[in-house]
Amino acid sequence: MDNVNDHAAYLARRDFVIPRPDAFTADERDLLVKYGRWLEALAAGILTPTTPSQEQFVRSARGEREPETDFERAWAKVLHERALTDEVVRTFQALSQARAKAARLEAEYLAARQVALQAVREKLDAVDAAFAEAMQKANEAAAATEQEVRALVMRLGRSISTAGIKATYSSGRVSWDNEQMEGYAQRHPEVKAFRKVSKPIVSLRFGDTLAAASASASEVSDSAEKTVSESGESTRVTDGLV
Repeated sequence: MDNVNDHAAYLARRDFVIPRPDAFTADERDLLVKYGRWLEALAAGILTPTTPSQEQFVRSARGEREPETDFERAWAKVLHERALTDEVVRTFQALSQARAKAARLEAEYLAARQVALQAVREKLDAVDAAFAEAMQKANEAAAATEQEVRALVMRLGRSISTAGIKATYSSGRVSWDNEQMEGYAQRHPEVKAFRKVSKPIVSLRFGDTLAAASASASEVSDSAEKTVSESGESTRVTDGLV
């Protein structure tokens, strides 16, 4: 196939997967759906540029010049999002692998500890049996006395510190219905001056099993919507970029 037909073949494709589609404008998504595979082939050197505009695009894709056209800016965003995806994968893989290593070491430690304890288990069982009943009664007595202290402090309505114990009395907390308050603030915007927003935080939630990470960039991109055009229109190479 000659170069023009090669270009036409890539221009006819509509299967370009946009990384994190919500990072792009509607016009950029439409442009990448129509020309993404072709731009990728140009940037990768699979296709040879046939116009000055295409040569300029290739230089921009290689970082040799700042993007100026819509094609160049859209492709720069693709490269940026792909780099972010790689960073996400690397960082999360590192955490998963670090936790897996810690879990393996802990398992080895527990196994070694079990071997060491086995030699004294019978003696420990005898000690447990000797103290079990007395400890249970003592703990029950302590718990009952604690309830008496709580009830006393609640009845007196004040904090008390004595005998090495500090009991702090706190009156009931005042809370607000956030949904109702938001509605009130919409009707009375002046109250927003008293509204404070805390700094954002990051919480991590891990699965039940710890194993080495096997995530890949393709797994991350699979979570993004695949924006594919169903248009059957043909595209002709002109003296411009397309």
